[in-house]
Amino acid sequence: MKDNLEDYLVKLNDTDRKLISSYCTMCDCLSSYLGGAYEIVVHSLGSGEQFIQKIVNGSHSGRSETDSPDSGFRTLLEQLRARIRHRDLPVVYYYNKDRNGGMVKSASIGIVGTGNKLIGIICLNCYLSTPFAEVLESFTVPANIVDVKSRYLAVNNNGYDTILSETINSAKDDVMSDPDIPYKLKKKEIIRRLHDSGVFQIKGGVAMCAEILGVTITTIYMHIRNLNAANGSTQHTDKQEEPIKQDK
Repeated sequence: MKDNLEDYLVKLNDTDRKLISSYCTMCDCLSSYLGGAYEIVVHSLGSGEQFIQKIVNGSHSGRSETDSPDSGFRTLLEQLRARIRHRDLPVVYYYNKDRNGGMVKSASIGIVGTGNKLIGIICLNCYLSTPFAEVLESFTVPANIVDVKSRYLAVNNNGYDTILSETINSAKDDVMSDPDIPYKLKKKEIIRRLHDSGVFQIKGGVAMCAEILGVTITTIYMHIRNLNAANGSTQHTDKQEEPIKQDK
């Protein structure tokens, strides 16, 4: 084992920094999915870089992005480096205790950059003493789906169609005005957003979306099936359609 943590630091290039940045984005996504019981931290091993690049739910440990690593971090680095050398998965699992004596189940995953070097770590710490009611919150139906459905059910037929049309057009405008989305993928992205927000679970949602986007209903269903398959979902649409051929 090396004497100082500084001996484990490496020089990062732009590719390495972009990779670590992508893990910071994933940090927020994982937190949204896993819920408040998990503290998620992205560490950088770049020389001259801030050590904690991102931390979510840091209130569990009291840490912030300005904190330095503790003395036991070198042992973890040695374990991850050994796994990388032996072409094993760069992950270490372990249990620990939090500052109040509660149990913490952790997984530390190495971020491997250019030259097969260890450039960072993403740590997932599950605080097992988190109140069960708080854990259950991560299993509730997303608020955006509930809100969309409740809005449609609360209005008459004319208002129903108006709100449905406004929702679809709003998603369309957002995507069409986003220069980061390639033009050929814009309709696919609009359909994905409407699918995630629950629009296609509303009666008439598929037909109205097809009309506004200038595509066939068959195309909408094709994308819905692909999204459900990718997500492992069995989400139903506003009707149970017969098997149909994909548009050419």
